[in-house]
This record gives sequence, structure tokens and C-alpha cells, in this order.
Amino acid sequence: MTRGRANAGSWRVLAALCAALALWPAASTPSEARAHAKSSAIKVGSERILFDRDKPGRRRYGKLEWLGTLRLTSPSPDFGGFSGLALDRTGTQMLAISDQGRWLGAEIVYREGRLEKLRNARIGRLRGLDGKPLGGKVLADSESVVFASPGTLTGKAYVSFERRHRIAEYKVTSAGFGAAIRNLKLPKRARSMSRNKGLEGIAMLRAGRSKGALLAFAEEYLDGQGDHTGWLIGGPAPGLVKLKRLRGFAVTDLASAGNGDVIILERRFRFSEGVKMRLRRVKAAEVKRGALLGGEILFETGDLREIDNMEGLAVHQDARGRDILTLISDNNFNTRLQRTLLMQFAIIE
Repeated sequence: MTRGRANAGSWRVLAALCAALALWPAASTPSEARAHAKSSAIKVGSERILFDRDKPGRRRYGKLEWLGTLRLTSPSPDFGGFSGLALDRTGTQMLAISDQGRWLGAEIVYREGRLEKLRNARIGRLRGLDGKPLGGKVLADSESVVFASPGTLTGKAYVSFERRHRIAEYKVTSAGFGAAIRNLKLPKRARSMSRNKGLEGIAMLRAGRSKGALLAFAEEYLDGQGDHTGWLIGGPAPGLVKLKRLRGFAVTDLASAGNGDVIILERRFRFSEGVKMRLRRVKAAEVKRGALLGGEILFETGDLREIDNMEGLAVHQDARGRDILTLISDNNFNTRLQRTLLMQFAIIE
């Protein structure tokens, strides 16, 4: 990494983070609530970009094969800030949520097995227990989404929020998210999480000793040994679980693979190097109450490649039975300095 490029990335992210702090929308008026109660069509532009400018023909990175990247744009002021992602079993339908309490539904189009564009996009607002659209950053800061039945984007779904820490249960239909049904009971210790580093990632475990439980990790809630704190919620043995913190990375999302393994998306920002991302895999059999999870690093990279503030992660299987990882970035609604990127990788052993 050259110093000039690293500094550019550092200042880009710093400026975007500062800008995000200024985005504190006022509570919705009754007329605004009525206007946003349903979803509306939205124009989304898609541009295919390279992942590695220096080696444009390269596809293999660690245990991953790069399957394409799209730079997404939209004239809508509601588009951006995406921090959670879910795909159906075919990988052709997606739902993303933003940290401003919006949800985006769209169809993913492929060409020769690689990302081509999004179409038929629509956007709506997440609603609270009272049925009203969530207003204000404190209530609307949604960070992760997962469906109770893997491979579907309808039925029971869970959304994690920080600032006002909670996991809300929703019913999702073909029309989008309904009002929140209830908030899950969280462990008492979760109440002491940092206001802006709360429940960043949740996953519904598909196999292993804790099958059926929600695995939830805070972005950066460290124990006395400096490791990440998380919880198994529900399932056969709920309770505390830890994740080994490696080289200062924070957790940004989780997803459960077809065999129950947990894929963890992590991020690190430093002024001297800009932003980095990492993908780690933990075997399903290791996930249990009281465990300190380690896992293997599938891939780690920084500003030398085309990444941004990667926050959302989803997993589905392709026709060959490979686990496909789809990532989306949070641009902090700062379109001059950051981008909304959608990228895919296949795990190859």
C-alpha cells in the first residue's frame, strides 16, 4: 500500500464518519408517517467495478473467489447507510436495512455467474411496536437482519438495533416489513453496551449444538481479556459466548452458512492505513454457551482493493453447493466520500 493511497482512504472514512454524526433526523410528523407507511419504487443505478485494480484478472483471494462488485447509486435521499443484508436461497432477491431505519428490496441480476445489476428496487421504512415509522437515530439505528426460515425473505424476521439496544421481531410479506411484533428479551449485561457499538450482527444458527438459537455480537463490547462479547438467545442452551478479538477488528455482521458454520464480517479503521475488512469462519460445532470462539481467517484486505465501510453480510448456496458470501457497505449517507458497494465471493476449499 502506498502512503498516498492509504491517506486518501483514511481521510475519506474520517470525513464520512464525522458527517454521519451530523445525520440526526427529527422525529416524523403524522403526515410523514402516513407518507412512508408503504414502500415505493426507487431508481438504483449499478456499475460493475473491479475488486483489484492492480491485478484486474485476479479472482482468488485466500479461500475466496471474487464474483463481482457493483457500485450502487440512487437519487433518493433515503438510499444509503446499509448495515444489514439478507438474500433468498437463489441469491436473486435481496433485502437490506439501513441505520436510518429504512429497508430496501431488489432483484439481483447476474451475467455469466457474476453480479450485473439491481432491478425492481423499492424502499420503505421500518416501523415500531406502535405501527409508526421509526424516527430519530436513537430508535431507527438498525444494524442486522435475519430470517427465521433460511432462504426465504418472507415470514418471521429479526432486526437488531443499537443506541436503543434491542432485537425486534417482524413479519415480512411480499409487500415488505410490517410493524414490529415484539422485542426479544436481552441478557441484562447487554444493557451496558456502548451506545454506538451495540448489537451489530445477528445470525440464526442452522446446525450444531446451538441450532435454532440467535447468535448476537456487539460491535465492540470487550471483556476483561479484550475479547468480543456476544450471546446465544433462545435455542437449547442460551447464554454468554465470546469471540477472540484479533488485531483490533470490530464485528460488523454475522451469517450462518448452509452447514451451520458462522461467517463473521469484521472491520478496522486506523488513520495510518484507512479501512480494512476481514471475513472469518467459525465451525458450527464450536458455537455453544461459554465458548471462546476463534475460527479461521478466510480473507483480509484493505484500501489496496476496492472496499468501503463493509457492514452487511448474507450467505446462500449456488447450484454447485458453494457458500456465496454477499457483502454491502454503509456509505454513511456521504456520497462524495464513500460508496455503496455490493460484492460477492464464493468459498472455495
